[in-house]
Amino acid sequence: MIDNEKPTEPLATSDLSEASLPIGADSISNVLQRLDDLGLQLSDGNIIDWLPKNQNHPRNWPLKRKLVNTACIFLLDTFGALLESGGLVAATRAATEYGISQNQSLIAFSLMYGIGGALGSIIFPPYSEAFGRKPILIFAALLLPLSCMITGLVPSIAGVYIGRFIMGATISIPSTINVGSLEDMWEPATQGHAIYAWVLSAGLGAALGPIYGTYVTSVLGWRWLYHIGSIVSVCILVVLLLGISETRPSKLLGNHLIAIQSCAGTLKLRTQTADDHVPDFHTFCQSAIIQPAKIFFQEPIILTMATLSAIAFSLLFLFTESLDIVFKPYGFSQTSYSLAFIAYAIGMIFGIPVRLVEFFHLKKRAETTELEPEDKIIGFVTGAPALAAGLWLMAWTTPPLVHGIDWVVPMIGLAGAGFAANEIEYALGNYLADTYTVYASSAFAAYSTLRALLSGIFPLFADRMYNGLGSNVAGSILAGVATLWLISPYVFMKYGKTLREKGKFAKFSLETDPNPQALDVLGRQVC
Repeated sequence: MIDNEKPTEPLATSDLSEASLPIGADSISNVLQRLDDLGLQLSDGNIIDWLPKNQNHPRNWPLKRKLVNTACIFLLDTFGALLESGGLVAATRAATEYGISQNQSLIAFSLMYGIGGALGSIIFPPYSEAFGRKPILIFAALLLPLSCMITGLVPSIAGVYIGRFIMGATISIPSTINVGSLEDMWEPATQGHAIYAWVLSAGLGAALGPIYGTYVTSVLGWRWLYHIGSIVSVCILVVLLLGISETRPSKLLGNHLIAIQSCAGTLKLRTQTADDHVPDFHTFCQSAIIQPAKIFFQEPIILTMATLSAIAFSLLFLFTESLDIVFKPYGFSQTSYSLAFIAYAIGMIFGIPVRLVEFFHLKKRAETTELEPEDKIIGFVTGAPALAAGLWLMAWTTPPLVHGIDWVVPMIGLAGAGFAANEIEYALGNYLADTYTVYASSAFAAYSTLRALLSGIFPLFADRMYNGLGSNVAGSILAGVATLWLISPYVFMKYGKTLREKGKFAKFSLETDPNPQALDVLGRQVC
């Protein structure tokens, strides 16, 4: 959701007299004094809003408080990402224990997680708008150890189905609302840094998950993946209870409204944001299901960028089930092959210099011209060719059809895939927020749902694909798919504005909110 109402002029004290209030109301001077004490203002007769320098507004918090809250939301999402990918490693051992096939086990560990994540991406965002960021994040931190315990302790495959489904839905909470939390706290000038740091930390968690999963499983058994997960999750819950604060400005303003209304008599005060309430079923279906689906299929920009980003992200989960096949001819063991994911993580870190160049470039460009959303998709321009090149390099520098090339070379290709996944996802987030403003939540929901489903599906065919076709042919198929998208970032760079002006939702967003960041200063946040 985006609070896109235009700022209103503050109402001067002289504009209201005691006579203008209903009979029985407290003195207007008492109401205005209470507002002044809280750093608020009265506009249009009965609308309360923040004063620009109010220290209770998350944008004006001390740096230390912002950093503590940012670290808390990073911690939950990063560990959740580690459990997401690391938990897949248990599928092989669990299949043997339960006497089922590898594919049946992957359905429980992977597909159920993906379905849970997809549904969570649809269900939970509206409730973060109604109840605030903090309660929904605490709720996620409560569910995470529960899901780990169900998966690790229940002595049947049914426990895995239930536990991984709940885990997927749980981890979708920080994944979908953290962008909003960061934009609540950080000014437009620093939002990009904060969001990139979040994307990178979650990506590194997912990249290192298979290493964690492989070594814990080989030493302690697969159930200890989830026993350890339960212990760490409880610690994270304690950290969140002690360290996190509510960041949603409209929710904080609503809390002030309740306190002020008690001394306002019959004058009915309100905030500009009238939609922070629990949606009824019809509203929920319209805003959380129908509208995201319409935006996804009717807007070519979202369809293209979201699909490529979801594929790039989901390749990590395919690699979880296929890299042992790729690197086995090099003499890698069933545990040491997982160290290849270090290359994937290093590729993500290589995106930092690109971000620095982009930040300085945009800052300089903004001095002479108004920035367009297309100016902020450098990550898409660099990520798309890096993905294709990395996958082609992996495909044709490994056995069985290619011999005599050191294993370091395909690792470089794997690093390219990691670099691309992080770059494309970051560029997508920036582009959707700038282009779809008032529909940004729906655009993100569509992307998050697709990403969750693909990450749950990809591991199901990885083993058959790589064992049946061989690493070279299987890798070439993936590289070929990535190559099909190579032209898209350059099309968006050149024709993006034209496409935006023709798109129904993008056009309406531009007309309704042509400069969204100007509104953010007063606490109206994206997502």
